[in-house]
Amino acid sequence: MTAVNSFDWDEFWRTASGDARETARPGRFDKSEQFERFFARRGVPETVCSVGCGPADCEFELARSYPDTAIDCYDTSEAIVKENHERAAEAGAENITFGVATLPDPAITGQFDLVYCYATLTYVRAVECAVENLYALVAPDGCLVFDYPNRHTRASYRGHLADGVPNPERFRERFGLVLDGENLLSHERIHDLLGRWPRSFYATVDRDDPPRDSPCVFVPK
Repeated sequence: MTAVNSFDWDEFWRTASGDARETARPGRFDKSEQFERFFARRGVPETVCSVGCGPADCEFELARSYPDTAIDCYDTSEAIVKENHERAAEAGAENITFGVATLPDPAITGQFDLVYCYATLTYVRAVECAVENLYALVAPDGCLVFDYPNRHTRASYRGHLADGVPNPERFRERFGLVLDGENLLSHERIHDLLGRWPRSFYATVDRDDPPRDSPCVFVPK
């Protein structure tokens, strides 16, 4: 996997302690309330595809809140996909499914009203190819929602290293692509790739404190 991307998430989810797992859960965006506000403005999608779902906390919440919406979730880690399968079965959640897929080319069939990718592109080497492939999964009149690493992300991570993070070698391994500036994007570059201007997801859901080092956007089709 490291030949394609920068971090072995399958090993992580198979071996990580409880504290490490909690730290890895995306904490600034995966609140279903934000999607509820987004849906109030753009309509509730009939189909959702989440790529890089991890433990799928937000996706499980959405599945409970919108039982008529089919939610297909994918992750590169077979271990976390297996855990999510078991969790869905225990909860009797029939409108959420899980499969294995890896960016930049997830090889997912079909198109979806909403494609969602959060806290994932940071680890993808061919980030531009990944964004194009994610957008190809969006159905006409649907949209892609994703966050991405930019120059502020790189400056923030370099600052963390300079301030003395615990286990700096592990930090460099996990965030090496961003630290080296290999997979940074910009608002303008996303427009060049997709032919549409990205719009701020956080502004659309009236978030007061959007982070500069983790911009989240949506791109309609």
